[in-house]
Amino acid sequence: MASLLPIIDDILPMILPSSISVTRKTDIIPPIPPVIGTADGKSHRVRVYSRDAVVNKLDKVCSTVLILSPNSYSTVRHYGEQDAIIYVASGSGVLLTAPKDEVEGSEPERHELGQGDFAAVPAWTEHQVLNESAEQDAHWVIIRSGGHPVEVHLKGWGRGKAEYPPSRA
Repeated sequence: MASLLPIIDDILPMILPSSISVTRKTDIIPPIPPVIGTADGKSHRVRVYSRDAVVNKLDKVCSTVLILSPNSYSTVRHYGEQDAIIYVASGSGVLLTAPKDEVEGSEPERHELGQGDFAAVPAWTEHQVLNESAEQDAHWVIIRSGGHPVEVHLKGWGRGKAEYPPSRA
């Protein structure tokens, strides 16, 4: 008896509803960095922030845009069980990963990234991103396995606990 898989592959797209979702650049990238208020009543511009691009649209993949202002850096973080691909859409920066040596005081590994570069970040990999440019924003597209992004902000390298309260970057 012949396999039914080729027939199912042909029929399934006709049965299951599907639609394309488009997210416009203007919905992702604000014209200026957001301003937030602090507990003491002061406000400041956010220097590193993440915006949803394609989130809760697909079951197996999602995407965000990470925007780094000049001379800024993110918290140390990992994406839980999600694998990620980082694409540098504009600007340049550094992807730091946990030191290979578990000796206290070891320096994180530096991975220099420029516009058009990709980096694969396996699940649970502690990392931090830096924009060392004094003049140009960096826009990084982060594509992750899973329908919505998971981000665990850490207090430093080798810390299994989340930072509290978590930062927004």
